[in-house]
Amino acid sequence: MSENHFQVADYQNIRRSLIDLHQKIIKHPSSKDVKICAKHLGLLHKKAFNFRNDTEVDLLTDYMVYAFRPNGFNMAEKYLRVNKQKLNAFDQALLSRMCLGRYTVFQIEGSNQIEEVTAVDVFIKTQFTLVDHQLAKSAKKGMVIAGHIVDLGEFCIQSGASLPLDKALLEANEVINTLGRVDEEDFVDYFLTPANSAKLARAIISASIRMGYTEKVAYHEI
Repeated sequence: MSENHFQVADYQNIRRSLIDLHQKIIKHPSSKDVKICAKHLGLLHKKAFNFRNDTEVDLLTDYMVYAFRPNGFNMAEKYLRVNKQKLNAFDQALLSRMCLGRYTVFQIEGSNQIEEVTAVDVFIKTQFTLVDHQLAKSAKKGMVIAGHIVDLGEFCIQSGASLPLDKALLEANEVINTLGRVDEEDFVDYFLTPANSAKLARAIISASIRMGYTEKVAYHEI
């Protein structure tokens, strides 16, 4: 399979490969990098990790894979660069898309109640099809969610941990300060750049942890 021909019918294979790649990637960051990421998200206190629940662990690993960019690229890209010759074509193609995974705030417009939802990026106003079997069955129109989105061509998938958003979280100081650095006329170019969306990831995730939102969220692999 080439990276330009992912099919909706391959969703389960894509999901299994994605989970497997995540597990492999998070074995490689140094202890120093893990602590830096935990500090970014407010999960490091007096040099010790402070997790209140499994959701916060999931959010930290998600942040490490996609948003932490110590050398100008994320851990997904680092893993691809180091292991490319050992990977099959499917995993290479998926990782090449994960390298460009972008933190996105999106609103649900509709669902086919089976496998797909139609969503709109809140900041850049583009519509996209998101394939997610669990979300398609549970999503309600108007729901706003933040998480990393991986573009697979004709459709996108969520990758890693996502968070339901409400007005209070969007108005948290961390989020307001991040958005305040962007001219509204530049939102599209700004948030299409993974390095900039990483700043949004840090703001929303750290605010959700500080405000206790992680107590209300649990993730289930499917």
